[in-house]
Amino acid sequence: MAGPIIWIEGIIGCGKTTLTEMLAAALKLRAIFEPVDSNPYLKLFYENPKEHSFAMQIELLHRRYALQKLAAYEATTEGGYRGAILDRGLPGDRVFARLHMLSGNMSELNWQTYERAYEIMTCSLTPPSLLVFLDVEPEVAHERIQTRARKVEHGLPLQYLQDLRKGYLDLLIEIEAGQHAWSRGMDVLRIPWNVDHQPTDKLIDTLRHRFRL
Repeated sequence: MAGPIIWIEGIIGCGKTTLTEMLAAALKLRAIFEPVDSNPYLKLFYENPKEHSFAMQIELLHRRYALQKLAAYEATTEGGYRGAILDRGLPGDRVFARLHMLSGNMSELNWQTYERAYEIMTCSLTPPSLLVFLDVEPEVAHERIQTRARKVEHGLPLQYLQDLRKGYLDLLIEIEAGQHAWSRGMDVLRIPWNVDHQPTDKLIDTLRHRFRL
C-alpha cells in the first residue's frame, strides 16, 4: 500500500466521528464514516431490538465491507488521497452484533448466519495500518449521548455501554494476541479520551511521522 488505513474505534459517544474528521483534514486522508444515519433499520431497532437487531447488523456489515474496500483503494496510488481513515472497522461491528446475541436480542441461528458472512468478508479484508482505540468510560460516553442530537440514541442504558466497552476490550486482547488472520502484526494505539476537546496536535504529529505524511 502507498498510504495508511487507520481505524478509529470505541463505544458509542466516545468521539470517533469528531476525531476522524480532524485527522482526515490534518493528514489529507479520505474520511470514511460509518453508515448509521442512512441505515433503514436503525430506528426500527431502537423501537424493537429483538425483532430488528439481525437485519440492522447484516445491513451494517454489508455497507461496512464496501467501505473497507473503498479504504483499500484509497490506500493505493490510484485513490487520489494519501490513505483513508475509517470511523469504525468491520470487527467493531461484530462487537455490537455479538452483544445483541449475548443479550438475547439476536437468536443463535441468526448469529451463526452473521458469523458466516463476517468470516467470508474478513478473508479478503485489507488490515489497517493502525487501529486507534478511544478509551472512554461508559459514564462519560452516556453523558455525551444525552447532549448530542441523535434522538434514536436517547434513553440508551448505561449498562449497554458498559457491556459494549467490555466487548471492545476483549476484541483488543484478541487483536494484540494475533488470534485473527487479519490482525496479525496489526498495531493498536489506545488513547484515554474522557475529556472533551482534547488537543490532537501530538497525535497528528505522531501519525504524520509514523506514515511519512
